[in-house]
Amino acid sequence: MLAKFFPNIYEGWVVIFSQAMITTLVGGAFFYGFGAVFNPIVDEFGWSIAFVSFAFSLRSEAGGLVAPIIGIMIDNIGARIVILGGIIFVIIGVLLLSYMETQIEFIISILFIALGISAASGPVGTVAATTWFEKRRAKALAFLSVGGAGAGMMALPVAWLVDEVGWRLALRITALIVLSVGLFLGPSIKLRPFNHHQPLDGIKDKNTDTSIDIANQGINAKQAIFTQGFIFLSLGFILLGFGWTALIIHQIPFLESLGADKTLAGGVVVLFSIFSIIGRLAGGYFGDKYEKTKVLSIAMMVMAVGIFALGLCNTLVQAITVTCLVAPGFGATAPLRPAILADFFGIKSLGTIAGLSRLFVTIGSFGGPVVVGYAVDLTGSYQIGWFVVSIPVVFAVPVMLFARKPAISP
Repeated sequence: MLAKFFPNIYEGWVVIFSQAMITTLVGGAFFYGFGAVFNPIVDEFGWSIAFVSFAFSLRSEAGGLVAPIIGIMIDNIGARIVILGGIIFVIIGVLLLSYMETQIEFIISILFIALGISAASGPVGTVAATTWFEKRRAKALAFLSVGGAGAGMMALPVAWLVDEVGWRLALRITALIVLSVGLFLGPSIKLRPFNHHQPLDGIKDKNTDTSIDIANQGINAKQAIFTQGFIFLSLGFILLGFGWTALIIHQIPFLESLGADKTLAGGVVVLFSIFSIIGRLAGGYFGDKYEKTKVLSIAMMVMAVGIFALGLCNTLVQAITVTCLVAPGFGATAPLRPAILADFFGIKSLGTIAGLSRLFVTIGSFGGPVVVGYAVDLTGSYQIGWFVVSIPVVFAVPVMLFARKPAISP
């Protein structure tokens, strides 16, 4: 849709912009922003921190379970239908959550949100983007991942809205905004068609062959999942997910435990997101210039050290400082992970491969927040939890370095 209004702009960048905006709204309101409703739900219903952590973790777990199906749908029916369906599911889940009164209703609403987020801001955007870029792939995915940073910045207005009107009405207002913008931008997100009139990457060159069918390059999913590269990448992403999901879900409650009010904690999340942009852009730049797995390993080590350091923080100033230091490492992983999958296995079945990879990632994503929540319930402190979830991220580094790219068909 937007491409019609900007005919002189490479359509791949229109896809990047549209998906980044949707990721900003969906991720900001219903992933990062959920940190702002974490404590209000605990306070209103008296549920344990571990249980609420478990429920919120289901967003990643359930979304990961259906990710292979979503990946297959992307490869077969295209990104546009998948993303629009995802937006509808997210809105249904959020509205259900805003009216929930029991734990069962809480879980059901989270499951709807999980399915929607997986379709609206999961592999669909990255798969679509990779079909439009090759030489500039990491850079393009870096700009796309800035939508994730924008999502983090939305934590502040969501936190403010929760303070002003309460968590239930805040969810309904954000749902209306996301629905309106999502239905407008969603139709612009699509896979690059064969023989598109603009050259791949948007680079005009006399030697450019516009007939290249990049969408059919690579190996199929059945071949990919048995390769050493897929196994090691999946294991590395599992270990990484154990740490980063715990960091995102517990960021605001952790800051509040050190004396921050909800608005200040939301402001720190905004800072985290701003600093993560440095890592996202750096990851894209160095990912196109050097071996992507090595660049990702460096980012993982920064994350591991930062998460461990959070356990040493005793004051709000210390926590804010460490949060800003760990953010670039977290940010750099965002464009590098899908770029590595595309480089390793090609585009032919990337939707399915990315979906399968996401399925394995959910194992780590599910466990980390629950471990931290259980540690808080047990000790009254986040210290032990941060120490524990940093360990798998450390082990992810050598796993990533040993991953090997399989031979793919031209």
